[in-house]
Amino acid sequence: MIVVLGRPRAARPSRSREPAQRVPAGLCVSIASAAVAAGARVELVGSIGDDAVGDAVVLGLSRYGIGHAALLRDPAAHTPEVGAHPESLPRLDRPDVELGLGYLVDFRALFLAEPLDPDAEAGALDEAAFHGAQVVAVLPRGTRPSDRLAGEATVLEAPAADDGAFGALLGRFAAELERGVTAADGLARAAAATGWERRS
Repeated sequence: MIVVLGRPRAARPSRSREPAQRVPAGLCVSIASAAVAAGARVELVGSIGDDAVGDAVVLGLSRYGIGHAALLRDPAAHTPEVGAHPESLPRLDRPDVELGLGYLVDFRALFLAEPLDPDAEAGALDEAAFHGAQVVAVLPRGTRPSDRLAGEATVLEAPAADDGAFGALLGRFAAELERGVTAADGLARAAAATGWERRS
């Protein structure tokens, strides 16, 4: 199993006639849905608001085949829309991360789809080490990883703008890791399969 850790956003479908309808979005969802499409079993760990938009996100994750048993609902927060300011996101601290990851019996790889505060990052790395899971961390362009993250994870820099291709690359990479491939080989295979090499 693959775990993707991040806070899903909500987006309005472009063809929707229902103004209140929302679908799950964000890098964590792109990675998870691409991994499912490539044959991986995926659980999404993170947090959303305990609201109607969060309900729509959960239903969408189910439709995509993404597990969400360890997705926390924060009653003090609203599920964010795509493009929401980081300060308006639901809480995701170390106890949340440890609770979500501790709920899962076993996983082969952990994808950190967004930067975490240092304490939450340490909790995620501790849980991954306990499970013997490989860690892949995605950081915004120009962000320096912590020494521990640099030493224990494959750290990738997110492109400034993404049309979904980066999430597809990472989802395919996740599926390769679930098959037991090394990180270097898995990333190379994923790049070749998605045409990422030609984009660089």
